Amino acid sequence: MKKKIFSICLSVVVLVSLIAVLVPGCTPTEEEGTIEVKATLCDEAWEGDVQYTLTGPGAEAAPITGTNVTSSFNVTAGEWTCEDVSGGPAGADLESITSSATQTLAAGGTITFTLNFELDQDAGIEFLTWTIDGVPIEEYEGYWDYDGENYYVEVFPCQIIDVHFIQWVLGCEGRVVSVNETSWLHIADLNPPPPAQIFVVNDLCAVNKTAEPPVGDAEKVSQTTTIDGVIVEPGTLIPLAPEMSLDVETIWKMKKEIDYEKSINWFGVWFIEYVPELHPCVLFELVLPNPGQMYQFQLVAEAEVELMDDEDINTTNDKATSPPLILTVNAL
Repeated sequence: MKKKIFSICLSVVVLVSLIAVLVPGCTPTEEEGTIEVKATLCDEAWEGDVQYTLTGPGAEAAPITGTNVTSSFNVTAGEWTCEDVSGGPAGADLESITSSATQTLAAGGTITFTLNFELDQDAGIEFLTWTIDGVPIEEYEGYWDYDGENYYVEVFPCQIIDVHFIQWVLGCEGRVVSVNETSWLHIADLNPPPPAQIFVVNDLCAVNKTAEPPVGDAEKVSQTTTIDGVIVEPGTLIPLAPEMSLDVETIWKMKKEIDYEKSINWFGVWFIEYVPELHPCVLFELVLPNPGQMYQFQLVAEAEVELMDDEDINTTNDKATSPPLILTVNAL
């Protein structure tokens, strides 16, 4: 009886030994390591369906196709690459793979590929209002009107004409993005001659962008003034053509998911003999040659935003145009 029991036990030991040899274990062998594939969305851990390919060492090694994260694979040690990523979070794009798309796996070690997704980005801008000396035209105490198509306003020398827009970049909240912005003021002289003149100031404080506290202002990187697309230096004085475009190009760093109010002080109104006494924080001076004349101009403001080094999923809202403003300067 004891011999029979001993024989059975010996058979079990041999069977267990054969299973250990023939069936791979769940832990890596001395020639293997572990690859982990994870993902983030807006810097937060994310799990779900996403397709990717892991390509390992040697031409004969078959690629591994992953279908979700977080996932773990026991593989041969060597150089591995994570590529061909598709799918992932809805409304998001792959921003990067960290720590690198290609990593070297040591025997018995672990490497991690993290797929970093960012929500689709959408820059946009809308016209808000014309302003006189910073006051919205609807609150202006002087004469103004709106007929459903054109604004009409009467101002006097020494006042500043400005415009406000609302702009934003949708995406991962709080992320900083660089935006290239171009703004135009199309001005037509409706009552020549004698022609007015344009004096270039380009004060850096003439173009601003603000948001509700505690966000604070965006950071301006650069500001350049142009007339009809040609760069003009501060101190330049040129005749106002019957139709002319006064432009400013700025680059900003701003946060996503925040509505910014963009203000542009286009010009102050002066007589020619007062040019040295410039208005504060303006791009240009509108210099009037004759104090005894009534002047009238048509103004149309445009503004365009463009993401720098980033894809904008919706370019239809990248540009805004104001209603025309018929500006009468009472110099009598």
